[in-house]
Amino acid sequence: FATDVSASFAQQLGCVVGCMPFTYLGLPMGTTRPTLMDLMPMICSVERRLSSAASLLDYGSKLTLVNSVISSIAIYSMCSVKLPVKVIEHLDKLRRQCLWTRKIGEETKSTALDAWTMVCRPKSKGGLGIVDLKLQNQGLLLKQLHKFYNRLDVPWVHLIWSSYYTDRIPHG
Repeated sequence: FATDVSASFAQQLGCVVGCMPFTYLGLPMGTTRPTLMDLMPMICSVERRLSSAASLLDYGSKLTLVNSVISSIAIYSMCSVKLPVKVIEHLDKLRRQCLWTRKIGEETKSTALDAWTMVCRPKSKGGLGIVDLKLQNQGLLLKQLHKFYNRLDVPWVHLIWSSYYTDRIPHG
């Protein structure tokens, strides 16, 4: 009876056990690039962190919230997945809203005090030190390529080299 119930529940969800794409540790796994819909749980997680209490924080606290919490959620995914441009734009929009929105009495105002490109610069260059997600994504994926091509002592690198590239160099 229990297997019949779980099978009918999976069919109601539109998926059978073992179908693609699925999520593993919060990341979408599939045979194609993740779409906007595949990454919506990550975006929803960021939106949950942006509560109405964020409008009560001062600018320094909001900057800390954006750098340590909101950007970290995206960076976890970016270590292994190239995020689509639309997802990065949406995350930047959420980070801008969190940083610049302030509450005055019953009224909520959102005025940017500086250009976003200036805000994303390092603090030593006059910016606020907010991570540029597009550059960070490219850098994290290049780190994975570095591990692969230099055959570092990582299990997934050994698996790929021993399975597919025993007698030749990739892309050689």
